[in-house]
Amino acid sequence: MPAERRADLALVGEAVAHAHNLLRGEGVEAFVLSTCLRVELAVVGDEGTARKALGVLYDDADGLSDLAAIRHDEDGFLHLCRVAAGLESPVVGELEVLGQFRSAVAAFAGAHPGSPLKAILDSAVGVARAARRRSNVSPRGSLAAIAAREVSRFGRVAIFGAGAMARAAADELAEAEVTVFSRRPQRMTRHATRSWEEAFDALAAFPAVVSTVPGSEEPFPSDRVSEALAFRRRPLVLVDLGMPPAFRHLPETPLLEHLTIDDVADLADSLAAPDLEASVAEEAQKTWSRLSAPDRARTVIAEMVDQAESAVDEEVSRFAGRLHSADDPEEVLRQTARTVARRILHGPISYINDSARKPGALDVLAEAFGVDR
Repeated sequence: MPAERRADLALVGEAVAHAHNLLRGEGVEAFVLSTCLRVELAVVGDEGTARKALGVLYDDADGLSDLAAIRHDEDGFLHLCRVAAGLESPVVGELEVLGQFRSAVAAFAGAHPGSPLKAILDSAVGVARAARRRSNVSPRGSLAAIAAREVSRFGRVAIFGAGAMARAAADELAEAEVTVFSRRPQRMTRHATRSWEEAFDALAAFPAVVSTVPGSEEPFPSDRVSEALAFRRRPLVLVDLGMPPAFRHLPETPLLEHLTIDDVADLADSLAAPDLEASVAEEAQKTWSRLSAPDRARTVIAEMVDQAESAVDEEVSRFAGRLHSADDPEEVLRQTARTVARRILHGPISYINDSARKPGALDVLAEAFGVDR
């Protein structure tokens, strides 16, 4: 559906917490992922529960049910894995959606502690990460990067916002003169931000503006935007990546070229990624077999492996930058390995220290780790 319609459905900021409160009040455990291009719901239950979740969140639930694609069980799990891996994104393999997915999982876990859906969502993240490692996919950017490339020819660009999308746009515009306008004074990469009030001056003077702020709080009143644009004597390219869009009522003027997030998505050269497709499908099938098996041991083992792999991924990412400048790269590798080992052993060691309240725990762990008592 078009951006204007999606804007009515978008759940951003405090709306996500409010949505979880509404769902919990109705006894519905539902994972909610709302991004600039999609809204995903995953529920514990059947199709009736899914429709109930829609009814809790939206007035036009019946109409949305007719439009929505509904998936069950393994098919639903595969779809979540594909979303997390960036296979359902205009820019195949984009990293931003994985971060958004993980944040949505954290919000769900906070609202529904102990839900069995949490293990499925965590596993979808694990599948996405494992598939990316196997296929060695290098994402070709993001929607923010595509928007930046579209306006890079102007050489002087204003960016509204200082979040992840704004940083991605600024990184892509390394060769341009970039000015960042933010609600809070801060530094972003090499750019000092200017006050939010001055953003209207940018609309009057800059040749290109990339806005990454959502329009849920109407950051740009129509009358002030019209007033700023009335001062223009040269064309302006205005790219609105917000969801809901920040600029929904622009005046008609030949000096304005307005690109919505859908326009930017159409510019994405989404090539096929057969290696990533195959890896996600294979990892999802193996993981779903473990998740749906009655054997609790398989589920526990899979979660332990995922935690260990997460520790490896995060610590390698954290230490990788030190290898190039280190006098002793081997010491960096050794420190990385020690850090990973400590993270993996933290849980068992804490368990041992609390073994006084768990009779037999020390013996079990000693046997599991091959410790000669």
